[in-house]
Amino acid sequence: MVWRNSVTSSTNHDEGDTMFSILSQQLLASVKRGEGERLDAYQDSKGIWTIGYGTNLQELHISKTLAEQWLADKLMQAAMYAQGFGWWAELTPARKDVVIEMLYNLGGPRFGGFKKFIHALDTRQWDHAADEMLDSKWHREDVGKPGIQGDTDRAERLAHQMRSGEYV
Repeated sequence: MVWRNSVTSSTNHDEGDTMFSILSQQLLASVKRGEGERLDAYQDSKGIWTIGYGTNLQELHISKTLAEQWLADKLMQAAMYAQGFGWWAELTPARKDVVIEMLYNLGGPRFGGFKKFIHALDTRQWDHAADEMLDSKWHREDVGKPGIQGDTDRAERLAHQMRSGEYV
C-alpha cells in the first residue's frame, strides 16, 4: 500500500460514513491536542509548510471536489469584499466577474494597489480600467506567462471583458 497525503471534502460526512466511523473521538482529540490547530500555513520545526492539524502541504494531494469547494469559497470571499466598493452596483455582471477574478488572484491588499484601475472603475472609464490592467506588474509578471498553470492570456482576456462589459 502506498501512503498518499490526500485530502477530500469532509464537510458532508456523517456518523454513518465508513471512513469516519473507524476514527474514535479519542483519536481525533489526541491528534488535535498533539498537533495543535493552525488555520494559516506555517513552517513546522523541520521547515515544512503545514496547515490545520499538522497537514504537510508539500506532500498534500486534494480531491477535485475539495479544490472546487476551496475555489467557490475564495471566490465568494472576493465577491463579498468587492461589494464594499461604491462603484460595484454600476458594473455589468461581466465586469463584476473581472473584479472578482482579480481579487481572487491578487488578494485584497494587492488589488488595493491598483489605485488608477479602481479610480477608473469609480469614474466608469472602462477603457482606462482595461489599460491599467494591462499596464501592470500583474500582467507583465504574474499572469499570462508561459509555464504558469492556467491560460497564458488571462490579463488580455479580462481586460477585453472589462472594456466591453460582456463575457469573452
